[in-house]
Amino acid sequence: MDVYSKRHIESNQLYKQHERAIDSIHSAVQREIPRLIHEFDLSIQEMNALNDFIDDRATLFRFLRKNNYSLPTALSLLLDTIRWRIIADIDNIRIPSVADEFLAEPLVYFHKTDKVNRPILIINLAHLPKAPAGTDVSEYLTPLVIFVLETARLLLWDTCQERMKAGVENPMVLETLVLVDFKDANSLPTDIGLLKSFVTLLRRYPGVTGTVNLINFGWMYQGLWQMCKLVLSNEAKAKVNFPKLKDLPVLIEKHDIVIDLGGMDTYQWSLSTDAYYTKYRNGLLPTPNISRRSSSSSIYYDTHNSPLLNMTSTGEKLTRPPSSFSLYNTPLASLSPVASHANLASVAKAYSNLSLQSKLGNGMPPRFRTTIKQLGDMMTTSSSSQSTEEQGIPSWMLSEKLQAIQNNSNNSNPRRSPNWFLNLFFKFENTARHITLRLIKKMIRYRGTLYWVIACILLRNGVQELLQQVLLIMMEIMLKPTAQNAVGMRSLLSLTTGQMTL
Repeated sequence: MDVYSKRHIESNQLYKQHERAIDSIHSAVQREIPRLIHEFDLSIQEMNALNDFIDDRATLFRFLRKNNYSLPTALSLLLDTIRWRIIADIDNIRIPSVADEFLAEPLVYFHKTDKVNRPILIINLAHLPKAPAGTDVSEYLTPLVIFVLETARLLLWDTCQERMKAGVENPMVLETLVLVDFKDANSLPTDIGLLKSFVTLLRRYPGVTGTVNLINFGWMYQGLWQMCKLVLSNEAKAKVNFPKLKDLPVLIEKHDIVIDLGGMDTYQWSLSTDAYYTKYRNGLLPTPNISRRSSSSSIYYDTHNSPLLNMTSTGEKLTRPPSSFSLYNTPLASLSPVASHANLASVAKAYSNLSLQSKLGNGMPPRFRTTIKQLGDMMTTSSSSQSTEEQGIPSWMLSEKLQAIQNNSNNSNPRRSPNWFLNLFFKFENTARHITLRLIKKMIRYRGTLYWVIACILLRNGVQELLQQVLLIMMEIMLKPTAQNAVGMRSLLSLTTGQMTL
């Protein structure tokens, strides 16, 4: 037990040491509240729930400790967790929204504390109901897991506040003690996807579950434990113990252990006698009539698309995209005023009608865009070029025409221009690029002969005779375009009639 007391004292010392960092995280998250309210159209009850979550300093410290006290990393993951809570409507996962079969039997409940004042969470797997046929087990059990974890978070923060008000030394209680009873447990789910879902949920509540004690863990569950070890981190596996019933008094006072676990407490759980679920998770919040959508500015959440326009059936309604600001209130793009929403919607429609090639090219420098376009034209077939011509003049060509007119007007009299040297340099650059493109085009056109020419250069010493033969080959190709595929071997034989160097 000395190990747990020591860890409790160390946790309180670390909390005091990083109080300024906790204040910084709290202030940074508070600055994000107006943007979250505007983005998700939160109700008053949801705003109050969000403020209560942000005021939970124990949770802020757990995020900080989980990320090695890195303030930017902890803040980004905390903000993403807040967005996940809003999108998944975590504050409304309460008693009415949890399946009745989970609360009909003493499956999972909180009762008393251990010797270091950690709340005890008891899980009786014998009362675990089976998922209905055709129902995903992970989706079936996820609301219950969130329901329990959210109750644990609120219970821990209330315990910390009560101990601080009472002036108790080392008041911060940051984790729970979990007792998992495998007695009479029947068909337990063995899907590794279910375990991965649980691990993902636990990352939203870092450090809430402390030591996990597996009781009555027989040899028939060794396969289940081996599968759990595949998805648990080394830190999580170190917190798992396999005590006997006679070892529990080392952790918990004997009069605080229920009779089913070998103690003296005669408490029998039921929802009517539960003191924690009815206190923290009773009743639902009013849900606004909007659809929750995540923003593309999320760092940790697995969504990246957010709509720019919201078109209604009666007319066009434009809303500012939720990703106009970063997670730290940094504008991602200029927010210049517009004359009306209808004008902006028309611009958005016109932009959506552009081809993907035009959209990608609009952000490139003109000269670089021209080079890429010309290279792409050379690599396309004649059939694709004909279909492009039938579609009309593309936007990139109009842009290049305007750019060429502007360049010609600027370079019409380089001596009078103050930047005549730069104009001369740009002209040289354009000439060099034009020559390079012509060479690449010739190489692509005569690629059937280029390989044999290189082979002759590697095998032949007579340079003068080699050049003469190359000119003859080129003339033959120009006069007989259809003979490009057959000229290779005959040309190699005609070029290698002299001495060779191998």
